[in-house]
Amino acid sequence: MLLKMDSQHVTLLISLDLSAAFDTIDHQILLEKLSHEVGIRGTALNCFRSYLSDRSQRISVCGIRSRPFDLNGKVPQGLCLGPLLFIIYASKLFKMVENYLPDAHCFADDTQMYLSFKPLGSTAQTDAIQAMEKCIDVVRKWMIQDQLMINDDKTKFLLVGTQQQLDKLNIPLPTIKISSINIT
Repeated sequence: MLLKMDSQHVTLLISLDLSAAFDTIDHQILLEKLSHEVGIRGTALNCFRSYLSDRSQRISVCGIRSRPFDLNGKVPQGLCLGPLLFIIYASKLFKMVENYLPDAHCFADDTQMYLSFKPLGSTAQTDAIQAMEKCIDVVRKWMIQDQLMINDDKTKFLLVGTQQQLDKLNIPLPTIKISSINIT
């Protein structure tokens, strides 16, 4: 983004927050992705199936343990495998985003999508907003299909640029449609 600022661009950044991302993973979809997209089969796939199946956890405080909580439909957190499995589960995100935006950054359930443009007039700004909205719409539809959800309340919108470039914008803070909610 700093290089874009140096070349007189403003960057429109959306930081998507996924609601309980690790807790909404469909194990069957994940196992299919491991098999078809990553190429894991046979004994290795069965190890993942076993890792994800019939899991529970307990909380222990001062030697007193709670009753077990079922973890079906979740990716265990606190282990290095959890974020890796989530990234594999959400790998389609980058394929979709590249059709609308040049860049996205993701680590596990934290995703940032951005688009840079020169604020030469309302057309460039409008085009950038429309591209972002189309991308978010496609991402939201895919997330519904794969049982993930964007947390609209925690999704952040940011314009990044020099004060001089930001002053050139026709609308001080564009409104981005994330769903039925507008972010300004």
